[in-house]
Amino acid sequence: MGEGKRTFIIAEVGVNHNGDPHVALEMIDTAADAGVDCVKFQTFHAEEFINSPGEIYEYNSQGRPVKESMLEMFRRLELKREDFARLFTHARKRGLIPLSTPTDREAVDLLDELGAEAFKIGSDDLVYTPFLEYVGRKQKPVILSTGMARGFDIDRALRAITGEGNDNIILLHCVSLYPTPEEALNLRRIQTLGAVFDFPIGFSDHSSGTTACIGAVALGACVLEKHFTLNKDMAGPDHWFSADPNELASLVREVRRLERALGGGALKPSVSEQEMARLCRRSIVAGRDLPKGHCLSESDLAYQRPGTGLPPYDRDRVLGRRTMAAIPKGTILKGYQLEAGFAQ
Repeated sequence: MGEGKRTFIIAEVGVNHNGDPHVALEMIDTAADAGVDCVKFQTFHAEEFINSPGEIYEYNSQGRPVKESMLEMFRRLELKREDFARLFTHARKRGLIPLSTPTDREAVDLLDELGAEAFKIGSDDLVYTPFLEYVGRKQKPVILSTGMARGFDIDRALRAITGEGNDNIILLHCVSLYPTPEEALNLRRIQTLGAVFDFPIGFSDHSSGTTACIGAVALGACVLEKHFTLNKDMAGPDHWFSADPNELASLVREVRRLERALGGGALKPSVSEQEMARLCRRSIVAGRDLPKGHCLSESDLAYQRPGTGLPPYDRDRVLGRRTMAAIPKGTILKGYQLEAGFAQ
């Protein structure tokens, strides 16, 4: 991943399997059919990170607002630890890289045993320094979301991981609002992160639609993470703003088209453009019949297509020189037709 590589696209299952491993398997197939590179889950134990059943979470589901115990909600959305081996195996069979976001040390160890090639750390755990140190000690790549963070929060998290000798890190710009309204996306932060921190930068998207992801790639994001669902009308906190299967497939197609359009940024014409330049640009042309030994003046010249002769910007080098032979009107001038060793 990084500059010069194609965008690494992560289909974020999140909790949109609704705690059902069969739905999770179907989502793997959907992600593979869409053409993404990676499918990602979340590996958590609700009681480990939620302190009290009295904590209330509010969200929209199936067109109506819902308020419920955060603990009960995450219990319902939790996959069993034994489910992940099956999910990872199926993802690999479908040609996807399986990843997950762990929220505790046991989850990190489980994913490590399953051969996870990297660890994704959510924005909520950016300040969980002891956990970041533990993840860093695994010496695997870390994809780190930066939602809700100031610069010093990101710097502290990076020092926790790199302090364990692990500098294989990708930062994701992220806004921790579900969904993220357009006016809060702040996509230019991708460029700011790239200028401040010497790591590849990506984008974790919580907005509706695909516009933000396309803009992120145009601004330099080398990784995209996009929540998706089998059906926006399913019950649950994230379905309604997640990409459906058609949107996910469209996102992949549009990103690949954009990558082809972005190019390498070199300040030179393509080979095809060079051919077009010979056809479409102008040359200096004899504007009248010119006898041998004639001293050229502005009135002797015209400027016409194709651009296979002396270019118009060489006019001042041409003026005052004498012709080496008679030149008929309309002849595209070449350097060898003029005196004094004119070099074209």
